[in-house]
Amino acid sequence: MSETKNAKKEEQKGMQQAKDANTAVIWLGPPIAGVATTGTVYRNGFTPQMQEAVREVPALNNLLVSVSRAVKVRSDLRNPQSAAGICYNKALEYAKTRGGKS
Repeated sequence: MSETKNAKKEEQKGMQQAKDANTAVIWLGPPIAGVATTGTVYRNGFTPQMQEAVREVPALNNLLVSVSRAVKVRSDLRNPQSAAGICYNKALEYAKTRGGKS
């Protein structure tokens, strides 16, 4: 039950970051067909496709980071055992499942 609460908190945190007009959020995950490419920057909210993806896989939210944190998170992605690395692998799995969708 607490995992569900944590996932909801993470989703809400990312959504709030993207809604904040002063914060640019960048996608550091892999390209996902019909959702985003690596390096997509969001201002004033996410696209409906990204909102759906984050709802389906809350771990994706950890790859939507403020531009000011992008260098740190990209560095963390080099370690597959880091939180960012684990989330990246979940994003890869999600991208594979979306491969046939448009």
